[in-house]
Amino acid sequence: MRRGPLILAVLVVLSLVASLAAQEPGSDSPVPSITNQGPRGLAALATWLTESGVTVIAHDEAFTRLPAEARVVVIAAPVGAEVRAAEVAALEHFVEGGGTLVYLVPRQAPQPALNEWLQVHAGPIAPLVTEQGLEDVGGSTVSVTFAAGLLAGASRLRLSADRTLHVADEAAVPVTSDEAVWWLKRGKGEVWLAAGPDLAENARLELADNAVFWSHLAGRGPVAFDEFHQHTSGSPLPMNLVITALQLGFLAVLFLWARATRLGPARDAPATWHRSSLEYVHAMGALTRNAGVEGELVVALKMAFRKFLRDTAGVPVEWTWEDADAELARRQSLPQGALVSASGHTDFVALSRALAKLENELRHG
Repeated sequence: MRRGPLILAVLVVLSLVASLAAQEPGSDSPVPSITNQGPRGLAALATWLTESGVTVIAHDEAFTRLPAEARVVVIAAPVGAEVRAAEVAALEHFVEGGGTLVYLVPRQAPQPALNEWLQVHAGPIAPLVTEQGLEDVGGSTVSVTFAAGLLAGASRLRLSADRTLHVADEAAVPVTSDEAVWWLKRGKGEVWLAAGPDLAENARLELADNAVFWSHLAGRGPVAFDEFHQHTSGSPLPMNLVITALQLGFLAVLFLWARATRLGPARDAPATWHRSSLEYVHAMGALTRNAGVEGELVVALKMAFRKFLRDTAGVPVEWTWEDADAELARRQSLPQGALVSASGHTDFVALSRALAKLENELRHG
């Protein structure tokens, strides 16, 4: 068995395993889940709140079934299922009853029903701000302009230099520069809004005054983090596995295209025909003339005939053609002058024909 296909199969299995492992907690997964320990996850925030004595709830159900003990709901830029209208109504009831909603608006997967309720629209792009000694590539620092509520005591926040948001509700108040974070009063409760999960990410939790926001939030009671809308319903197929499968499919098609037999349109069977011997002779003559060796062939043919005369008639090769002609005429083997006449041809074909005639007469005369 050849080892090439076996090695290829092992490499394919390893690539699939590596793709699956990329979704495990601790990897560089982009899903802002409290189980994601990567830089873009929220595991550090959930652990910090738990160690601070706050009840952290991983809410993996629709908002229509919010836990009764929850006082804060955090929706961290959901990338999976869409929030339905019935869930929006449940959230509205929760906020107006005195609950706090922190909605980190997703940039890549908008939530139409939720955004319509809060009148959220895409805003300008925050400027890129690089701070010396701060390892946060692609980040932006915004100033706190309304240091109250969850931002009491905070002066600046570290977010991503990406698109911010705009809240069209007349009661909404931008609480930072560049309109990066908004506050909205609804009934007895309130809503805090920011673009993307930047404010809660593991990589930025300790930067600037981000932790101040969450420390004030911890004092309001049990916090329910939305996990239900971070994945699609059922058993979702990880996107990296889909991409790997597409890559393998493309390579398979490329392999077949390179190695498979190419078939063209059907053609008529080629006609077979044979050339005549005379055509072959003419072709050889033309080839001889083009090669420029006809003179050498004439000399060689004459020498071969003189050796024939020596072997059959005893005429020495050193004799002239005239002497040889006279001797053959004396013996009555050939007519007088026949040999001299034949040897006088300079054309190879004519000479060959004449000497062949004489040779035949000598053999059968």
